[in-house]
Amino acid sequence: MTEDNAPDPTRRGAASGRGARRLDRRAVVAGGLGAAGLALAGGFLTGCGLLRADRLPPARASRSGRVAIVGAGIAGLAAAAELRAAGFDDVVVLEASDRIGGRIWTSRIGGGIPVDLGASWVHGIAGNPIAGIANGNGIRMLPTDYGNEIVHFPDSAEKRRSGDRILKAFWKSAQRWPRESLRKVYRRHVETSRLAAADRRYLAFELNTTVEHEYGADIGDLSFESIDGGKDWPGRDALFPGGFGQIVDVLAAGLDIGTGRAVAKIDYRGPGVALTTADGETLEAACVVVTVPLGVLKQGAIAFMPELPVATRRAIDSLRMGVLNKTCLLFDDVFWPPDVELIRYLGARPGQWAETVSLYRYTRQPVVMMFNAGAYGASIETMPDEEVVSDALAALADMYGSVPQPKDALVSRWRSDPLFHGSYSYVPVGSTFSEYAELARPIGDRVLLAGEATHDEYPATVHGAYLSGIRAARHIAARKG
Repeated sequence: MTEDNAPDPTRRGAASGRGARRLDRRAVVAGGLGAAGLALAGGFLTGCGLLRADRLPPARASRSGRVAIVGAGIAGLAAAAELRAAGFDDVVVLEASDRIGGRIWTSRIGGGIPVDLGASWVHGIAGNPIAGIANGNGIRMLPTDYGNEIVHFPDSAEKRRSGDRILKAFWKSAQRWPRESLRKVYRRHVETSRLAAADRRYLAFELNTTVEHEYGADIGDLSFESIDGGKDWPGRDALFPGGFGQIVDVLAAGLDIGTGRAVAKIDYRGPGVALTTADGETLEAACVVVTVPLGVLKQGAIAFMPELPVATRRAIDSLRMGVLNKTCLLFDDVFWPPDVELIRYLGARPGQWAETVSLYRYTRQPVVMMFNAGAYGASIETMPDEEVVSDALAALADMYGSVPQPKDALVSRWRSDPLFHGSYSYVPVGSTFSEYAELARPIGDRVLLAGEATHDEYPATVHGAYLSGIRAARHIAARKG
């Protein structure tokens, strides 16, 4: 909490691939959790349906009319599985990529070790529907202790002597100027407070790791007002040693999913909806749930006929996509403290390689997951893998001296991927969380948007995306009687 007991926007946690912070998110969508028939019991979703793919309930009375779902990320899969559980027997999922999961992407390093290049954490496991799915399917989760960290500064004299005091004073200033960019607040604050050079350096470091990594955006693009919203689930954060993709596999079981089928046009002028793929294939449906990332909508990759409503287009324009990229390195042995989970680094280039998560604590494999956010996170996408890895090794060498070459490496590039155009959404300076709610509004009676950028209570999270898919499916089910 700040000195005024106002909400502190630097609470520990993470979202959609973020590994170190969780901000306060708003409550779950009114009207229910999870797929049809799921209930909250003992803090987790239990009962029936989607929690075990091999124990799906028998379909209820068949409901006529095809439902098309665009995108096989967590929102699209949740919507499809919910509709199936509600008795819809003609649900088709169209996915542009050659894989499912969207921004949940469990890859393999070293030939077989799972690493998540997208979402990694479940944020708040007490009652979180994603934790419920994991528990109902025997998917192992391990909690993260964000306090189990080591901080590397180039000069030992710069170690955080009074870090809490410095941060509290800054957030007090930010609350006085809630609509100004945090960079502008920072510049005014360090001058009026006459902070010493070491304290300025530390404050900039903390704003990078607690804010820029949280939103995938530079502090110049964010204000106190633009980050002060939403809620979170209680309990600790946890990740999956076997990868987040296990959740995707549970939801996808038995669904009709067509990969490599990018939708280029959605025509909802008639009594139904006509979808045209990039290959010229046409599919007719009674209604459609569009779950593509905000970045795809902003690029206009899908033509809507008629155009989306003015308020919807304004919301799409007002929100932005952040960038958080990962560089995962596999070594022969652990050369960093094996019991440490979070490695923080203030190097010669502030904001670069500032946070690293050791996966050894979770997988017993010598793997580090290194993060870069905002402008630098986007800039490394123009670099070849070899150069990115070399840059990462230089940071590790600055922390630990001579370091070995990795056995294998994986580098994410979410901004330049045309199917995503970024990692997750954020509210920039001048916009508000209400734009998320606007994107959730049904368009006519045949088009619904879903995904993390349509959930004003849990934006930029996997559980927010999941719940938005459930919400869309429940709306369709209600309309169909």
